[in-house]
Amino acid sequence: MRTLIAIPCMEQVQTEFARSLVNMRTVGTVQYGFLGCSLVYHARKELSKIALQTNADYVLWIDSDMNFGPTLMEDFLKAMDGRDMVSGICHMRHPPYRPVIWKHVKRGLLPEQTELDPYDDYPDEIFEVEACGFGAVMMRTEVIRKVAETFHDTFGPIPGFGEDLSFCVRARECGFKIYADPHIQVGHQGSLIIDKDTFRAFMGLQE
Repeated sequence: MRTLIAIPCMEQVQTEFARSLVNMRTVGTVQYGFLGCSLVYHARKELSKIALQTNADYVLWIDSDMNFGPTLMEDFLKAMDGRDMVSGICHMRHPPYRPVIWKHVKRGLLPEQTELDPYDDYPDEIFEVEACGFGAVMMRTEVIRKVAETFHDTFGPIPGFGEDLSFCVRARECGFKIYADPHIQVGHQGSLIIDKDTFRAFMGLQE
């Protein structure tokens, strides 16, 4: 099994991310792809090409401001279990710190006609979503191949969407399903680590 760990980044990465990456246990043959670029969608496109060129079986996308435990890759491989694409749960860095997963996504002819319905709460077990951010996502490389062949594009932004949502829209139109695993919780490095507890505290939600 061959996996590309794809990391789009700027000129520097966060200290906590570097610590997390060094401590993460890997499985099978792993290649690391770092690509520094101010245009994130371009970095993701180029990393996608590397995955295809190196015949990777999986791509594990990790943003360079994520904080995670040593079992991240193992947890993703367990969650994949024949699935096309699985997201961990990470949260926006700014209030209200919502999870970066969506239960409904609709694109219109104009950006203002775009509809996004995010999750404030979600199931306790792995569940299907319509779109996710790419803070921490694993997918079969075949998803990238099919999206590229069908649309001649992968992460190029669709009007009204960023690069991550644009890829998800294309992947779903190709017939792939996207899931989120609530057991894979990933912190988002801002002025503090943003996670599920931060979000629930901000919203006044109790366990």
